[in-house]
Amino acid sequence: MPKYQKRSTAHASESLAIHALLCGCAAEIFLFIVRRYANGKIAQVVIWNERYLPMLAGIGAAILAVGAIWTGLQRGDRLKRMIGLYLCGTGAFVAAVSLLSIYDLTFLDRLIAIVPIAACLAIVWGLYDRACAVSLTALATGMVSTWLFSRTMQPFSPYLTLSRVLAALLLAALAGLLYLLWNGTLKRFLSPGANTLPLYVSFALTFAGVLASVVSVGAAGYAMWTLALTAFGLLVYYTVKQI
Repeated sequence: MPKYQKRSTAHASESLAIHALLCGCAAEIFLFIVRRYANGKIAQVVIWNERYLPMLAGIGAAILAVGAIWTGLQRGDRLKRMIGLYLCGTGAFVAAVSLLSIYDLTFLDRLIAIVPIAACLAIVWGLYDRACAVSLTALATGMVSTWLFSRTMQPFSPYLTLSRVLAALLLAALAGLLYLLWNGTLKRFLSPGANTLPLYVSFALTFAGVLASVVSVGAAGYAMWTLALTAFGLLVYYTVKQI
């Protein structure tokens, strides 16, 4: 690969990491603000559910519409298109968070935990080897899924049926990825000579973790910590490898 192409690729990767960091911080601040004011005394919760959260949802939808129109009009200017995409993402996030909060305020606590993980994964995709990014994405998906399923698969949970369906789909997807890795199809998307052992371990542990969350709440806790420690170990391994 020519030197200028390598520089361009490195610059794009660093740019993705910076954008992910900024977006993650902004999203987390917004979530903390909404949680601080929407989750309090009964009167405060009622007024936010009836007035402020629907207002925020409408503002988010308006920002999304403006961003979509702006992006469609700015076809030749990359910077202006980026501004439009930022507007689209901001509007969609604000509207989605507001609507979810109206439906169930406990979603805020889950999003506060999920957003930093998503931002860190985006940084990993920008700065690390693709095999590392895929492995950590699988493990992070397993951690979040195991954590959510262990709370939503209680006997009287309103999300019990939905959680079971999502768990079955996730298990099927992981089994499919393991098969694609085994027959060599997935290797085409990795760097030449990439070590596939971490991928096998990540997919298998994620599959086991999701399955454990379906079978037993107690087992889900051990599975989540196993996935977290494996992710930390892989991150250290790939960091040392890239130095």
